[in-house]
Amino acid sequence: MSHVVLGVLSLSPAPAPQPRLDVFMLTGFLLAFAQVTCFINRRRSRDMSIGLMITSMALVVYATMAGVWPLAMVQLTVAISSAMWVTRRLRSQRRRRSRKVRLVGRTPLPTAPAQPWTAESRLHRMFGPPGIN
Repeated sequence: MSHVVLGVLSLSPAPAPQPRLDVFMLTGFLLAFAQVTCFINRRRSRDMSIGLMITSMALVVYATMAGVWPLAMVQLTVAISSAMWVTRRLRSQRRRRSRKVRLVGRTPLPTAPAQPWTAESRLHRMFGPPGIN
C-alpha cells in the first residue's frame, strides 16, 4: 500500500519553475513612466525638460532594439523637440541676464510721484456714500 502511495506521488508533475523577470520589458515600462512624468512637469522645471529629452533618447534606443521603428521615430521627434525647447530656454535666460548686466551700469530712472488715491470701497463705488437713500 505504501508503494502505491509513493508511486502516485512520484508520478505527479514537478512544480513549474517561476517565470523569470523580463528585464528588457521592465526597462521599457520604467522609461515610458519616467517620460510621462517628465512630460507632465516639463514647463515647471528645466530639469524635467532635460529629463524628457534623456528619456526620449533612451526610448529611441529601446524601440530600435525591440524592432518598433515607428515608436523610435516618434521618440526621436520628441527628443529633438525637447532639446530645442531646452536650448531656447537657456538662450532666453542668458539674454535676460545680459540685459540686467547692461542696465546696472546706467543711471536709474526717476521714480514716479506718489499719487494721492482716495481709499474707497467697492460698496462705496457701487452704491454711493452712506446715508443717501
